[in-house]
Amino acid sequence: MKLKQIFKGLIIIVAIFISLPATNIKAALTDDTDLAVLNNAPNGIGISNYMSNAKPNTYDSKDIYDTNSAQIVDHSGNNSTNGNVIALASGKNTYGSMWSSDKSFDINKEQTISAWLYFGSGDGSSDVNSEGITFVLQNDSDGIAALGAGLEGIGVYGYDASRVNLIAGTDADQSYIKNTAIQNSVALEFDTDKNNFYNSSNKPLNNNGVSFPSILSYYSLNGFDTQFGNSTSNLTALGFPDTARYGSGGTYGHIALTYPGLADSYQSGDISSYSNFLPFKTGFGLVHISPQANYLIDAYDEQNNPIYWHHVTIKWTPAAEGSNDATLTYYFNDKNLDYSDNTATKGDYKPATDTIKVDTTKLNSTDDKVRWGFTAANGPSDSVASKLVALDSIPDLLYADADASITDTTLNKTINADSTDKTVANGDELALNYQLNYLQGNVNWEDIVAKIKIPNHVTLTPDDDGNIAYITYADGTKEAINQSELADQTLQHTLAKTLGNKTGSAGTTAKITISATANNDTTSDIDVNKAVATFNGSNQISSTNSPEFTILAPKQYTLDLSTDNSNIDLFYKSDNATLNLENTLTYSDNHSFGDDDSTTNIIYQITAGNKTYNVGTTASGNIFKQTIDLKSLINDDDFWNLFTLNSTQKVTVKAIDQTNGLISNTVTYNITTKPNKMLSLEVSKSLRFQDVNYGDTTKYLARKNDFDLSVTSLRSPWQLTVTTNGLYSNNKTLNNNLALVYRQYNDDSFTTLSDEPTVIDQEDTSHDTNVTENIADTWTKDTGLLLKQLNISPAGQYTGTLTWNVAESIPNE
Repeated sequence: MKLKQIFKGLIIIVAIFISLPATNIKAALTDDTDLAVLNNAPNGIGISNYMSNAKPNTYDSKDIYDTNSAQIVDHSGNNSTNGNVIALASGKNTYGSMWSSDKSFDINKEQTISAWLYFGSGDGSSDVNSEGITFVLQNDSDGIAALGAGLEGIGVYGYDASRVNLIAGTDADQSYIKNTAIQNSVALEFDTDKNNFYNSSNKPLNNNGVSFPSILSYYSLNGFDTQFGNSTSNLTALGFPDTARYGSGGTYGHIALTYPGLADSYQSGDISSYSNFLPFKTGFGLVHISPQANYLIDAYDEQNNPIYWHHVTIKWTPAAEGSNDATLTYYFNDKNLDYSDNTATKGDYKPATDTIKVDTTKLNSTDDKVRWGFTAANGPSDSVASKLVALDSIPDLLYADADASITDTTLNKTINADSTDKTVANGDELALNYQLNYLQGNVNWEDIVAKIKIPNHVTLTPDDDGNIAYITYADGTKEAINQSELADQTLQHTLAKTLGNKTGSAGTTAKITISATANNDTTSDIDVNKAVATFNGSNQISSTNSPEFTILAPKQYTLDLSTDNSNIDLFYKSDNATLNLENTLTYSDNHSFGDDDSTTNIIYQITAGNKTYNVGTTASGNIFKQTIDLKSLINDDDFWNLFTLNSTQKVTVKAIDQTNGLISNTVTYNITTKPNKMLSLEVSKSLRFQDVNYGDTTKYLARKNDFDLSVTSLRSPWQLTVTTNGLYSNNKTLNNNLALVYRQYNDDSFTTLSDEPTVIDQEDTSHDTNVTENIADTWTKDTGLLLKQLNISPAGQYTGTLTWNVAESIPNE
């Protein structure tokens, strides 16, 4: 009976070897489940221009993994050069790989890849789910033909070839497993099967379908996920990080980093006590770094909608200078199929992320360039699901992202994902902003189709030309989007220009601004959910979501702004000038703005000239008083160019209650700009003294005519001085005969005027209003300017010049 069983096994081996050609398998997908999933697949970008594969090279005669089932298919499941889905493994016992056509992944640059993965359903059953998908960086000399073992090898790990002999078994060899893996590689595995020696239903498998045990046949022992104890000290001694573990758990799969081409990644354990694996005594488990259990099969979201495709974003951060440790960060289940953010916090479909160090020396690259790609394998069940991948971005091609925000132009605030205040008011004018950013790449981002879901409770507002949005490119050009491109609350428009840093692009950014109005005519606040926007180019797909926000219900009270001082004098170019706009803010029902623990955000919007300035504050109490120094908001030159001397300007102020979505009435201030300082001198053009006869010895000659001498000042202490060169007759000086003298009071001594300044009067007080001091009005016949006779003077008319000077002086403290 036993011989008969062995004989049957040998017949099966022969049949399998005859039926599988040693070439790449190319066939249309026909399984109904696979086709249903493909019909529901993400768009993805075209793949054939960037990725390829080839027939693998076998290591030796016992290496049975000599085919590559990976193929590019369309949404109908047919092979297509225009396809956008990679079918890595389709049908039982298949395995495959697909690689970047060139070694174009530069490990010294930041890189991002985003993709959709399909593993299959089956509620954890390996019949449907096995075996998994891996994302791989590799520098294998086989290039696009690089491929590891099937089954537990997931197309990247080595073959733990274990042979059944006539009497006993030949255990697998560590070096053989290492040599049949993809060399010089790093893998991020999405392992859907429980390849565990401790699993009672597990047993050795032959990828060609040879049943176990059959004499002289090789098997995979199917135990790479076995957790050989909890101690990891041996692993750290081998150079693995402290996050390394023997195998991995996870009822429905796990995610982990591995080094497939490293011998130490394969650690042996004693399995002699497990009858399922007799006659083998030693099996190998795989070292997993930072393993994380996850739900890698079809799932349901929080609304109980079925989930087939799982999105993953993988970011590569290069090692710092002098280090070999790069980091790989993955975000699994980060997006829903419509590209909206997955915000689930519970259940099987919640997002998962981790950041893992990667030892780049394991890639053994001399030029720091490697290939990237995917591998996968299926188990032996007839009902096993295909392993599918669709790409949104290709790391060596280009990477672009998108951001979204909402600007409330009425309340003067911008809302993004990180904002703490996400409220707008009914009727507020909104700008829905979508920023496209080309970050890096070797080609321009082309044929970009923007598909923007408009948030609920928002109405788009076309301009006079019927345009509801405009695109502003980095090169300054603009492009209109007409309201005719809006259907079913979705705006779809193909950008006329490409983005990038290559010839022919419009620059690296494009901003789409959509004009809208917030609507809430209810008595309750309305919470508006995120709305997805996708930007689907022929070589890159990016997406973003508008931020959540709340449209406040209309308030039953108003915000009132007032001032007690609407007419303000401004002194032109005065030192430390201010323009204080005093105001008072209240609610019409007199309720409070809050207390120290709860305040109200207020924005004052000040318009002066053709510019508007904003000042933010927090209000509290029932009456909130505020003084705004407009001068502090404007640079000095612009301020005085606006408030010119002797002009009157209007300044308007309104208050915006950002917390409650209210806008106050507008208050107008009249600003009159007056001189800052003034100092002027009025003096008569002539001064005559009394006539004398020859021989008259009168010592001091009085003034003959009225003489005006006055100083007018504004905020300027002053000092008045006079100089003279004396009197002349026929161009001859009479300084020895006559002298001009001055005294202010009767009991003062006379001061003789000369070419040195003589102080006539001074004012030490700075007056805030114009003050005129008529100096000569206080002079008597014995004070002020007089003419002193020094000697007998010749007959004639004498003339001279008085030079007056008034200057600002230092005021008294």
